[in-house]
Amino acid sequence: MRLGFGLVAIASLASGDCATVRAAPNEWRRVVLVELFTSEGCSSCPAADAFVRELPALGFARDKVVPLTFHVDYWDGLGWKDRFAGPDFTARQDWYARSTKLRSPEGEAGLHGLYTPQLVIDGAGHLSGRRRQEAIHEIERAGAQPPLFELKPVATVRGLIMDVTIEAIARPQPNVNRELDWRVVVALALRSARTPVAHGENAGETLEEAAIVRTISERASMPARPGEKAHVRLMKPADVAWSDLDVVVFAQAQDTGSIGAAVQIAARPSYPPG
Repeated sequence: MRLGFGLVAIASLASGDCATVRAAPNEWRRVVLVELFTSEGCSSCPAADAFVRELPALGFARDKVVPLTFHVDYWDGLGWKDRFAGPDFTARQDWYARSTKLRSPEGEAGLHGLYTPQLVIDGAGHLSGRRRQEAIHEIERAGAQPPLFELKPVATVRGLIMDVTIEAIARPQPNVNRELDWRVVVALALRSARTPVAHGENAGETLEEAAIVRTISERASMPARPGEKAHVRLMKPADVAWSDLDVVVFAQAQDTGSIGAAVQIAARPSYPPG
């Protein structure tokens, strides 16, 4: 489904589903961040949700690919309100769309504006989440590039609050623009969920969902010097346990949207003393 700026339309999306188990290439060099913009009210989205859920079985474990699924809220008025949708997630997709920095495999002939399901690969490329073969190619291409940073997050919990400190060590790379405005972002992602849908385009279906972003931080400034750390505070939604969440930390350039590094840790930190 596609939402133009001021125009809602249904996009005809070709499916490239493939259930073949793949092994990631030997030259894999970085953790690739894969973002899926999806909605429980979109009939084209369950296939993309399944692709994200099946990434480990396709050879892309979390040490190679970290997925985040953002449930957008602009389809909530079409018969089914997505319980995981929120304006912050729609705003993130809108930021990508308005930046005009994302590359489509089809160039100018590719999809534009807001649409679901949309995959964004390492903040640089985008395509329909139903096109598995093309998505795998884009993921493999991103995985062959070295990361620009080594991220070392440490999380502590007190009640519903998580504080994350992040050390970011720059890795020297040739031909890299060091003047970009790098920021650190932290997301809390629910590992999995099952949602029976009673109305709308997916009425009668029980959706299997994975890596569901429940909250995302503001963009924190990247530590400028060795020994400095970024500090991010997040509040856990009350309806989910810490043990069901993962913490995803990534560095992203404000100027281009590109991802410099990403890492995932379990949200089972040690409680601070006191």
